[in-house]
Amino acid sequence: MTILLNKNDIVVPGQLVAENDDYKIESGIYKEGDKYVSQYVGVFLERKGSLLVRPLNGGYIPKVGDTVIGIVSDALLTSWKVQVGGPYIGILLASNATERDFDPIRGDTRKIFAAGDAIKAEIMKFDRTRDPQLTTNKRGLGKLVGGRLVDVSPNFIKRIIGRKGSMVNLIKKYTNCEISVGYNGRIWISGSTVEDELLALSAIRRVEEESHIEGLTKRIEDMLKKRNFDA
Repeated sequence: MTILLNKNDIVVPGQLVAENDDYKIESGIYKEGDKYVSQYVGVFLERKGSLLVRPLNGGYIPKVGDTVIGIVSDALLTSWKVQVGGPYIGILLASNATERDFDPIRGDTRKIFAAGDAIKAEIMKFDRTRDPQLTTNKRGLGKLVGGRLVDVSPNFIKRIIGRKGSMVNLIKKYTNCEISVGYNGRIWISGSTVEDELLALSAIRRVEEESHIEGLTKRIEDMLKKRNFDA
């Protein structure tokens, strides 16, 4: 195997990252002959013969099954428009928002979700030819009350969640906050005190800034124990 970079090296579009031999490509890399080339400005990673570049910035592209946190922008007769980030507007039909039958003559969608409400939803349909269709008709989804919203790059969401939820659960443990993470790069934090919420926010920002650093989980845990992210 001929890998030309070290793990966590920063790369730019068109940069050669490996050549010869056969590697599995996960994302962010394309192949030209026997050469493997970066598509993005990002962090180079190699995992047991698989190569990828994790972009340092970029917009959200919906995927069926993704949990997202959106802001209701308009309440219509039988549906809502929801800002989910990126170039698309989420569409939430009344039939996908409540288990009860919705009568548009007698009912008022604004009594369920009003413009400006933050909601946790799931992408149920999307094919790039039309805006993604959402549902809140599942356990754990629906209106988010109180708390604060944080926007991060969607590219760092998996790192903020961590393997099997390890990172976000660590932050929850030391801050006593409820935290909901949307794959669209929006995070909701609700704690019993402002100080707890700000500590959780500081931890999330540090993960975003240092996502490429080895031993990040231990570093974040140490800072949470000290309740200090100034270092």
